[in-house]
Amino acid sequence: MKNAVIVINSGSTSLKFALYTVEGSDLAILADGSYTGMPQNTHIKIKDARSKVIEEKDFTNDIMNHEKALSLLIPKLEELFPDVEVKYAGHRVVSGGERFMDAVRLDGEIIDYLEQLSEIEPTHQHFEVMGARALAKVFPDIIQTASFDTSFHRTMPKVAEFYAVPEEITKHGVRHWGFHGISYAYISTQLAKLVPQARRAIVAHLGGGASLCAMLDNKSVDTTMQFGAITGLVMATRSGDFPADALLYLLKKEIYTPQEFEILLSKKSGLLALSDNLSESMQIIEDSDSEAAAYAREKFDYMLLKYLGAYTAILGGLDVLVFTAGIGENDARLRTRICEKLGWLGISLDESANNQAIGGEAVKISSSNSRVEVYVIPTNEELMIARSTLEIVQNT
Repeated sequence: MKNAVIVINSGSTSLKFALYTVEGSDLAILADGSYTGMPQNTHIKIKDARSKVIEEKDFTNDIMNHEKALSLLIPKLEELFPDVEVKYAGHRVVSGGERFMDAVRLDGEIIDYLEQLSEIEPTHQHFEVMGARALAKVFPDIIQTASFDTSFHRTMPKVAEFYAVPEEITKHGVRHWGFHGISYAYISTQLAKLVPQARRAIVAHLGGGASLCAMLDNKSVDTTMQFGAITGLVMATRSGDFPADALLYLLKKEIYTPQEFEILLSKKSGLLALSDNLSESMQIIEDSDSEAAAYAREKFDYMLLKYLGAYTAILGGLDVLVFTAGIGENDARLRTRICEKLGWLGISLDESANNQAIGGEAVKISSSNSRVEVYVIPTNEELMIARSTLEIVQNT
C-alpha cells in the first residue's frame, strides 16, 4: 500500500483536486478532477494521469457542500486506486498573513487564524479554509497542510511591500501582499532549469485571475496584485486597478454599500464589463468582432504592456518573459499582440513556435535573434503544493 497526497483547491461553487502517490522523496500524479456547480447541480469529473475520464457523475438531487463532497471523494479515489491510501492533504490558501511565510501543517488554531484573514481577501480565503475544516471533520486522521500564494512575494523589498501611509494603517495588515505565488514559485523552478543564466524575468500569469511578477534571480521583487485579489491587471470579472479617490467618492455619496461595491469590482467588472457583458472568457472575446470585444482586448493588452514596461524599468532590463495559466498558455493571438508591441525591447517571436505552443510542455517561442527569450510554461500549482506537503510530513 502506497501513501498518497491529495491537493485541494476549494472555491465557492467548486472543489478542484489532484492525487499524487509518494515514491520515496518523489511524487507521481495519479488523477485530478473537480466538483463544479456546487451546491446544486453538482458535477464531478475524475481523470487519470493521461487525462482520460475515469469517473463522471451528476448529483442533481443532492445539496453538495464541501464536507459531503470530500466524504465521497476520498473513498472513491481509494476505490479507483486500491493500492493507495490518502494519508496527507495539501490545501491551496491565498493568504498566510503575517504569521506564515511558508507552507504549514494545519491544526484547529491555525485554521481559525487563516479564517480571520478572509476579511482581507474575501473572494477565495474563506472557501479554502472551509475545505480544510470540512476535511478535518470527515477524515480527522489525514494530515493537512496549507501552501500560501502570499509566501513567494515575501522577498519583495520594503519599498515595494509597503504603502506611503501612516503606521496606524499598516498595523492593520495593510501591505502589498501579492498573490498567484504558488504558480510563480513553480515557474521559478522551471526558469532555473531552462534559462539558468537569466537574472531578470517577468512572468505573466494570465487566467480568470491575472497578474504579473517581476523576478530577480528567481525571487519576487514586485507583483501587480496588491493588498487583495482585485488590483492590478484587468481580469475576467475583476476590475484591476481602480482609483482610491473614486472609491471614496462613491461610498461617501452612498451610491453603493461597501458590500455592493465589492461585488461590482470583483464579480461584474473586468472583461465582462468591458465586453458589454458578452463574456468573461477571453476565448469568446478573441473570437468576437464586436466593438465592445475589441475594446476589452485593447484594455487587457494595455494594462499588460503598462506593467511590463514598469517592471522592465524596475529590473533594469529584461532577460526572459514567460506566459502561463489559462490565457497565457493558450492564447497565441494575445502573445503575438503583446510581443509585437515589445519590439523596442528587442523581442522577436518565432510565429510557428508561438502558434503551436498551446498547452503541454514548456516551449520557447522567441526567435533565435530575439534579445529577450520568451517562453510559454504551463504552471503546476498542484505539484508545488504536493511537494510542500511531502516536505512538511517528512521533516516532522
